[in-house]
Amino acid sequence: MDAQSAVQQLLLEQGACSPLELLLATGSLAYGDYLAWRRGQIGRLDEALEDRLAVRGLLESAQAFAVKLGLAAEWVTYEGWESNAGLDLLASSDRGLNALLRTHYRRVPVEGEGQLDLFLDSGATAALNELQAALLMRNPDGASDALVRLAEINPDQAYGPQAKPLIEALRTPLPAGHEEALEQLERMKAQWVPAASQLLARRAQDFLRPLWKGIASGLDPSRFDVADSERHVSWIHRQCLDWENVRASILAVPGHADAPVLVERLAEAAWWLRDRTAAVAHWFALCRLAPERFKAALDAPRFSDATLLAAWRAAKASDIEPEVTIPWFPAWMLLKEPGLARVLDFVGGEQPPDRAFDLLKALLTTEAGDMERRAELAAVHRGLMDKFLELRG
Repeated sequence: MDAQSAVQQLLLEQGACSPLELLLATGSLAYGDYLAWRRGQIGRLDEALEDRLAVRGLLESAQAFAVKLGLAAEWVTYEGWESNAGLDLLASSDRGLNALLRTHYRRVPVEGEGQLDLFLDSGATAALNELQAALLMRNPDGASDALVRLAEINPDQAYGPQAKPLIEALRTPLPAGHEEALEQLERMKAQWVPAASQLLARRAQDFLRPLWKGIASGLDPSRFDVADSERHVSWIHRQCLDWENVRASILAVPGHADAPVLVERLAEAAWWLRDRTAAVAHWFALCRLAPERFKAALDAPRFSDATLLAAWRAAKASDIEPEVTIPWFPAWMLLKEPGLARVLDFVGGEQPPDRAFDLLKALLTTEAGDMERRAELAAVHRGLMDKFLELRG
């Protein structure tokens, strides 16, 4: 995902663009490293960035786009969590990168618009800030005290319906097993996520991600119900942008390769883990397993692999006969990106689209049996054969 797409998505979801959310969303920062920084286990965030130059370029592009959109910039500080609570954290020892990491952008509110309109009374505003800060520092007692002060200062403003479930969430022990984790998952969806979104707005994810991780710790990754795929732990790891665990938890499911939703998540995880070959292999498996699901992914507002998307649009715009539908797309893609033929495995299937893929892979990587394969490909799909001949000149 490029910087502009990521900024637009964050604005849509949160109404603001945080550089840390941007790095997490684009896979530039692993959530585990982010959590370690908040907890004081690493001294600076940039210690966790593999390619600081690329990160700086991403943030500068996001900054330029935010300015173009007329977003309001605000300088923020970062505080530690848990045993590190209350300490100001250093984002980067590089002054320029540090400035980029500390600059947030938000929509300029329209008059009369806004969630949880802040009190004009400075005492109430301070108490609300204390409540939000205590929740983000995972301090339920401090949050309870701040909520009491808010009620005393202005009884007409009811923050209890949002704050009380979040305080309860912080006091909820980690689930002891799978069933208890599922119960917490339902509370998360029904109560904790809506309350955090209302009370904490763009900082809601900082509050929610440790709760997601806690629920994930109690779930058995091998248990998967195709009728309710959001109850599988891979969906929860996805909420944390924890792609390593998305992949690992799916691989623990017996028969995962036959479940379209898990294959799609594997492709997404591989993409964000910068393993494009694996991502493409999973997307091609989805073309065979659930063509309509892959088509829906391509038609969604954002699809990760711009090269695949462009190739699909080229297929639809071509006059090739027979028409390239989703099951035939992997074979078409080999002609648009021949290098894939060297890194993807043979399918081994007997269906015509699978056979076309294997024939093209062989034709693009070896000359052995060339004429026989050409003849068979022409019989399977004359249009793909013609495109192959154009490619070979």
